[in-house]
Amino acid sequence: MAPAVISTPRYDHRTIALHWIIALIIPLQWANAHVIDWFPKGPYRVDARSLHILLGALLALALVYRLYWRATKGVRFPVDTAAPLEVLAKVVHYLLYALLGAVLLLGIFNTWLRGDDIFGLFHIPKFGSYDKDARHLFANEVVDWHRLTSTALLILGGSHALVALFHLYGLKDAVLRRMLPR
Repeated sequence: MAPAVISTPRYDHRTIALHWIIALIIPLQWANAHVIDWFPKGPYRVDARSLHILLGALLALALVYRLYWRATKGVRFPVDTAAPLEVLAKVVHYLLYALLGAVLLLGIFNTWLRGDDIFGLFHIPKFGSYDKDARHLFANEVVDWHRLTSTALLILGGSHALVALFHLYGLKDAVLRRMLPR
């Protein structure tokens, strides 16, 4: 007689793919943002910023699609509202979505405010009719908020990953396995 195989319930392939795409782009974006100013002003810095903007747009599309998929067809697991840790996990997931959305909206607004050049191919039109100094001051404030929320997102995302590893190695349960590719 063959031993019984215990099947771990898993998320669907699309949910898993979107999760890992987003999880990989976030730290890449954070690192890219911290090296943009290492490049001298000119085409190399424009290309570094353009890459950041392009990856940000890809991340925004992935987030919107993930939220759509989750709301319509994606596999979801019930939350035991009597278990405080399950409720906390749900709150953390919603906070991750909210922080990522805030980071992306601030990044989009900053790109629009500055009127960035994209790979030397085209310019995004500048928002508003600010004079140069006022635009620079406003853009710096938006950058500060973008940086703050992205760092908070990275910290919360890193904590999320550590808890997932604790589930795998400490609790030895299937929480992380259901989000791993087959």
